[in-house]
Amino acid sequence: MLYKYLGNLPTAIVHLQLNFPMGWHDHHCSFHHGNPRCFRSPNTLLRVSNTPCVYLDTGIAFIRYFLGCSCLSPLVNPSWKHVQYVPGMRVLFSPLTIFGAMIPTRSWNPGLNWSWIWRKTAYMNRTHDIISMVPILFGKPSIYVGSLDVARQLLVNENKLRLEKPADLRKSLLLWGESLSTTNGEDWRRHRRILGPAFSNETYVTVVKETASIYREMVAAEGWMDNTEVVVEEFHRIPSHVAFVALARCGFNVRLPWAEERENEDLSFGKALKTVIRTNLARLAIPIWAYKLPLEGLHKMDQAWKYIGVYMHDLVARRREELRGEVPENLHQRGDLFSRLVAALDENAKIGLKEQEVIGNTFTFMFVGHETSARVLTEALGFLAIHQDEQDKAVNEISSALPAGQDPTFNDLSKLVHLLACFHEALRIYPPSLMMGRDTTSEIPIKVTHPSPQTILLPKGSRVVMDMIALHHDPRVFPDPEKFKPSRWYGKNGVGDEVSMFGLGPRVCIGRKFVESEALTFLSMFLRDWKVDIILSPGETRAQYEDRVMGRARLIGHAFGVEPFPLKVSRRVSV
Repeated sequence: MLYKYLGNLPTAIVHLQLNFPMGWHDHHCSFHHGNPRCFRSPNTLLRVSNTPCVYLDTGIAFIRYFLGCSCLSPLVNPSWKHVQYVPGMRVLFSPLTIFGAMIPTRSWNPGLNWSWIWRKTAYMNRTHDIISMVPILFGKPSIYVGSLDVARQLLVNENKLRLEKPADLRKSLLLWGESLSTTNGEDWRRHRRILGPAFSNETYVTVVKETASIYREMVAAEGWMDNTEVVVEEFHRIPSHVAFVALARCGFNVRLPWAEERENEDLSFGKALKTVIRTNLARLAIPIWAYKLPLEGLHKMDQAWKYIGVYMHDLVARRREELRGEVPENLHQRGDLFSRLVAALDENAKIGLKEQEVIGNTFTFMFVGHETSARVLTEALGFLAIHQDEQDKAVNEISSALPAGQDPTFNDLSKLVHLLACFHEALRIYPPSLMMGRDTTSEIPIKVTHPSPQTILLPKGSRVVMDMIALHHDPRVFPDPEKFKPSRWYGKNGVGDEVSMFGLGPRVCIGRKFVESEALTFLSMFLRDWKVDIILSPGETRAQYEDRVMGRARLIGHAFGVEPFPLKVSRRVSV
């Protein structure tokens, strides 16, 4: 048997070196049978032999080949059976481990951004609904789902199937306490029952009013009033700060101004909160003793985290005192999320929330809501700057929907069909949440259609990962998935899983309407007053710009999105 593997070794090395960016190893046939469809010409290896790191890649290919062959793999990683020998990737590290996340995407290590980098060829050139990923050294074997139909089978019924969010994938959101996003089972139902009423029309009315106010502050503070044209070098700074201030006001009821504090000013809530959001993953990885080292950056980071910890507990106490004796009818008039959470305080946690759960829910909403809003607003405006025809449609719709010179109201937002479609299309192309993982607590059958109809049984303890980029770049569901086509969302703006970027099933994003209300308010006011355009390099076309700039996407912090880019802003009317 060993001779059989050694005999195929040269071909296997070519496969590992050249075809693995497409990611595939069929456990039953690729190596054993020398399937010619799996391999390129060996001459190609000679053409790339001078590329950087080729010797490292070749050496690792040997290791992966011997450890990943069928006779040794179950011994190296006994959890292999959990993927039911589904074809897919055999790698050294799972991208969901610290080793896999730290190393950039290589043939032997997918990295955090593999789903985007390999989106056109993943899932065996889009011929499979699911694939497996089996890490040879570190990580848990997983089934990755690239089909919306399979994802719906799992997520729509996840309470009935008793799927659970994996504990190791929730660590970054547990630094402040349990929340709706981190709990399972009865605890999740308790959180969901308490938080549901907080996301009401009263909240969305507040979001619209505050976002409109923030927009006016932004225009004045940025000095745009004195110019007819402005180039904003890193445009993401604008939507990011809009989302940050809006969440501080509507989430905490803390009146942050648009103008940021200067670096030499004492630490404030706004500065500390931004530091906490920016360093959340670092806080998880850095050991406590490291903060005693003579490193100013770590000291400032530690100071910010401690400041926010003390501030939040004091804020809970103050808000609880304010709400003492307040009748429930009046509570509904409060538009901020934090007041609703504090009102649900119950240290026994039988029907309410513990203090740390109040803080945990508030910060989870802050982290997830801020990054989602900031990224998608930036990308939507980036696409509208490229596609001027879509921007013109949006401007005409805004002019018809909003009375001249008046700010939008919550009721006006339902008229902005095309603008919402632009937001959803940007969200489809760049879903901020790359992956959604679930662990099975019992044996679960799933039906797949491609490459052929069959039922696969997932054993108890299996990990299933919904690949959000693959789900929303599937050409069978979204024709021409690489193209920005807002019209594909017309008529799909209702409640439910039609807009699947917010999730599927009972655990669909509870803050969807909050994010959409904020986005439509800002976009409608911004595009009403300003035209956005791109800055082309000499001789560059808009299509080339789109490929160059909008193709540079990666996981940044907690959210996936495009790397910073500049935009040109020109005045439409007197503002």
